[in-house]
Amino acid sequence: MPEHEHESEQELGPKIADAFQHQADRAGGLQGGGLAAEARRRVRKRRQGMAMAAAAVVVAVSIGGVWNAIGEPSPIASSAQDSGSSSPERGTAGTESEKGTPKFVPPQADAGCPADHPILQPNGATAVPRGTGLDVETPVYGMQACRYKLTPGATMLLGQRSFNATIAQQVVDAIKVLPERNPDLPVFKCTPQAARPSEAIVLRFDTSTGVREIWVQYDGCDSAGFFTGSRTFGLYSAPLKLFMTGTVRPTGGTYLEALKDW
Repeated sequence: MPEHEHESEQELGPKIADAFQHQADRAGGLQGGGLAAEARRRVRKRRQGMAMAAAAVVVAVSIGGVWNAIGEPSPIASSAQDSGSSSPERGTAGTESEKGTPKFVPPQADAGCPADHPILQPNGATAVPRGTGLDVETPVYGMQACRYKLTPGATMLLGQRSFNATIAQQVVDAIKVLPERNPDLPVFKCTPQAARPSEAIVLRFDTSTGVREIWVQYDGCDSAGFFTGSRTFGLYSAPLKLFMTGTVRPTGGTYLEALKDW
């Protein structure tokens, strides 16, 4: 019971007793004294009843609190549980929303140029394997230039260098506009032994379907140019200047000497 109500009861008791006492005084004698005693008895009984009611309320509140704690889920606990159970769904939906249309991530080229490459096979300088050559209309996302020594019995990787997507695309764009042959290059008549180039370069491009290649022949006396297996582009200096750097740059070559500005 609130404290102010208890104080009101304490003030009310004396007032009732005084009222009965006043009435008793008016009635006089033994009868008045009896009324006053009865008034006091009723006030005490009323106070006891109110105290017991207050105690019952306290007990009921305590029991209700215990039941709330151990017998019935609290609203806060339920909200937290609901929030936790719905989180994965929101997380999944958020992930899908963030993904949107999947963006293409190009596959990475090998860490290094392969030491055993098909171009090292006898008479293989222009024989690009089927399905290996680059379609020059295909977007590229990077490139490795691999320079090989083709001398029989002493084949090896002479140098390599990686290039970013910008340079790789520039190389392809510079090649695909070239004619099949450069008419300014000389035409040689030579023996089969002399026809074989001493070295060549393989350009390995990163594409959406894997690594695709263009082989570059600039030595020997048989042929020169950029080979894809399905197409041949004449040898010009514009593409060569983009990737013939560092260990990929040859010291010379039969057709390079004729180009002069490579």
